[in-house]
This record gives sequence, C-alpha cells and structure tokens, in this order.
Amino acid sequence: MRIGTWNVEYVFKDRLDVLRRVLSLRDNQADIWVLTETQDELVPPGCEHVAHSEPRPKNFSAIRPGSRWVSIWSRFPIIEQVSLPGADQKRTTCAILDIGEGRALAVYGTVMPWHSDQSEHPPQPPLPNWSEHHRVVPLQTAEWRVLREKYPDASLCVAGDYNTDMATGRRYGTKEGIVALRAGLDECDLFCATEPGRVPEGLLPVLPIDHISLPRAWENSTKVVSAWPAFKGVISDHSGLVVEVNLP
Repeated sequence: MRIGTWNVEYVFKDRLDVLRRVLSLRDNQADIWVLTETQDELVPPGCEHVAHSEPRPKNFSAIRPGSRWVSIWSRFPIIEQVSLPGADQKRTTCAILDIGEGRALAVYGTVMPWHSDQSEHPPQPPLPNWSEHHRVVPLQTAEWRVLREKYPDASLCVAGDYNTDMATGRRYGTKEGIVALRAGLDECDLFCATEPGRVPEGLLPVLPIDHISLPRAWENSTKVVSAWPAFKGVISDHSGLVVEVNLP
C-alpha cells in the first residue's frame, strides 16, 4: 500500500497539466493521496474515491470553485467520511477506508497553521507568529484520540501539511510545536514516516514540511519510496512524498 501527500499550492490553472503529470509518474503513484491547498480538478490517477474538506472561502484571487484545503483521494472504497465534533471542517477532513482483507484505515488529512497564520478571522491585535500552530496541535491530537476510540478496529494515518520540518524547526517550525506534535503522535501510538532520517539521502534538497504518520506497529515495514522537490512558481512551493507499507 502506498500513501502520498503533497501541498499543490492552489492548483493554478496554468499548472494543472504539469501537476497531473507529476502525480501520474510511475514512481509517484499511490493508492491513497492527501492533497492540500488543492482543487477538485486535480484527481490522482487510479483514485476514484474522495473525501473533501469544506470549500475554501474566496479570500485570495487563486481560490476558485472547487478549491479545498484538504482532499483525501483513494483507490480503496470509503466506508464513511467522518465529521468530528468541533473539528475545523475547512482545514481537516477524515475518511474511513476499506483497505481489504477485513482491514480499515482512518485517514486524517490536515493543514496545520503556518508561522504567520491568523486563521480566517484575524484577531486584533495580530497574534505572535506560530501562536495558531501551538494552539491547534493539541486540538488535532484530541481528534486523533477520538478517532482511535470511535474506530478501535481501524488503523490511523495522519497526513498532510504539518508546516514543520519535524526536526528542530530551523528549516520551518518551532521546537515547541515539534515537541507537541511528537507527544501527540506518541500518545496515539503513531510514528512520523517522513521525519528527518527516513527520507533517503539525495531525494530532497531541504527537509519536507508535509508528512505522513502511521501506526507504530508498521514502522519496520514502511519506507519512503518517492519524493520530489518544490519548484516554486512552476509547480508548487512544497515538495511531495510517497511512502510504501508492506502491511503486517
């Protein structure tokens, strides 16, 4: 089973074809995709089932009908799209997938706040940088716990734009945010399959800030099999990654 994530930076109309080509490359293809800052027109090959977050508000010129913060695309059937009480329905979405042989996977797709994020309703005066990230990580952790409790027979995947390098924060993020994220993943018995040291050397020039976290029990059977760098102004300002899991 292959799982990918990529922030495709609004899917500008003049980039749609090249984005499709990147996703269709043999090495990049996946069974499950968590696309962020995406658009309904961008459908990964072979993934006919989809769970979208709510449409993005029209607060930037590149946002057009069909724009989403998060879309989960899958070749596996979707058993249920989950609406968690109090969750941010625009920046997160969740789906329970039937991955075969009587197994289910709960996929939680997210865009976590970035350094200067003031949410979609900026407060006055503006918040200090990273305040929203530090506020939201514990809230999302609580939602992961709810998923584990509500669907005890489903494995859990948390994927999307973490907006942190999962290292020291020197590339992007803060130590506080990374500590909170790691604590949340540990609490839910997850590991970050795309953290520093797990991406093969030479695939990316800088640490990714988009990540895929999976059950700790899958750690020894999971590896990053594809990653490509950002080409800002041409394709996207984020790199993309695919992991492969040999299911136990």
